[in-house]
Amino acid sequence: MSEALDGRGTVSLRIGVVVPHYDDERRLRWVLNALGAQSYPLDLMHVVVADDGSPGLPVLPEVPFRCDLVQQEDLGFRAAAARNLGAAVVAGDLLVFLDGDTIPHPGYLAAMAHAFEDVGPGMLAVGRREHADFTGCADVEIERWVRDGVPEARALPAPAWLREGYIRTSNLREAGEEDFRLVISAVLAMDRTLFERVGGFDPSLTGYGGEDWELAWRCWLLGAKLRHVPDAVAWHDGPDAADREGDRSASRAVKDAETLALAARITLPSARGRGLVWAQPDIAVSVHGRHTDAQLFLMVMSLLCGSDAGVWLTEYGAVPVVFTADPRVHAGAISSRVRHRARFQVDVSVPLRLDGLLVTACKTSDIDVPGVLRIQRTRHIWLGEADLEPSTLPAWVQELENEGLEQLLGRWNADD
Repeated sequence: MSEALDGRGTVSLRIGVVVPHYDDERRLRWVLNALGAQSYPLDLMHVVVADDGSPGLPVLPEVPFRCDLVQQEDLGFRAAAARNLGAAVVAGDLLVFLDGDTIPHPGYLAAMAHAFEDVGPGMLAVGRREHADFTGCADVEIERWVRDGVPEARALPAPAWLREGYIRTSNLREAGEEDFRLVISAVLAMDRTLFERVGGFDPSLTGYGGEDWELAWRCWLLGAKLRHVPDAVAWHDGPDAADREGDRSASRAVKDAETLALAARITLPSARGRGLVWAQPDIAVSVHGRHTDAQLFLMVMSLLCGSDAGVWLTEYGAVPVVFTADPRVHAGAISSRVRHRARFQVDVSVPLRLDGLLVTACKTSDIDVPGVLRIQRTRHIWLGEADLEPSTLPAWVQELENEGLEQLLGRWNADD
């Protein structure tokens, strides 16, 4: 890892800045001019403008740093894909994503660099986005106001829920699994190693919003250290989306579409509710070994009952006939994509059943019963907290009784 400071006070961290853009050269000029006024050494900056299929390529102003332009085809609003395109070519150990209408204060990059120096690898940081109305302003006014302070008459309110969230979580140092919503891509920074480990933004997300929350959720699962950097200030030209005038029903439809897209990807009940079957489960269960059809039937039924889970029969080449109608049961090993997006990972090695719901057991605590059962939070695995003390079989785990299916099912469900 390159260090922000090398011990002698010399700045050495290379920063790659990705600016997504679509057909707005005026605001893009404001952003690039502000990057040229950064207190951070300009020779350690590489800026890539990632154009999302504008009708014509933007003309970049002359700037005192390395600045390149890449463009993707216009296939609709694809901010996630544009950011990935820029990240693929920008040079830097710290990646900074800055929206094309969000103008950074001169100390913005230095604040992000110092945050990375403090946190180290695995940092996912979000700056402080303020709002202003720059309608009719000249470039020189924008430069002066961003540097010295925006006049009160031009300032617009920032979202209270973000400010309150950062206070509640001590600037995300005490973030929990629901706090991915406090990460916004307009003022985002993360180290390249983390970006590559999570696979960047999800390019299949199109339309307005959601790609930053989805990225933050995956980063959280893979052990990221979240931070809010209040000294990394950038000014967004215009109000927050929730405060913009217009058709409220249309705005609600856009937000609802975002929520539905995220429901397929973020496994928290607060994001997807309960009761539906999803391709990406909250709990990824690996059943090891080969077992009789009756044992599998009883065990899988117990594991899936009432829980947002999927079961993978790791030593089977095909799903047994009894399960072919259930999309939650799979043959073979779990893909890394599914494992890395599940909140919990469970390994079962012997036929068993649970007294209670699997999701309840998962939320209680991680557990390792050697050769029998292992339950872990995905985040704990990536944080290196997966070396559990061996445990005895808990009371809510039962070995399968040596009886016929008819007798067992009748007794288990006698109260229904």
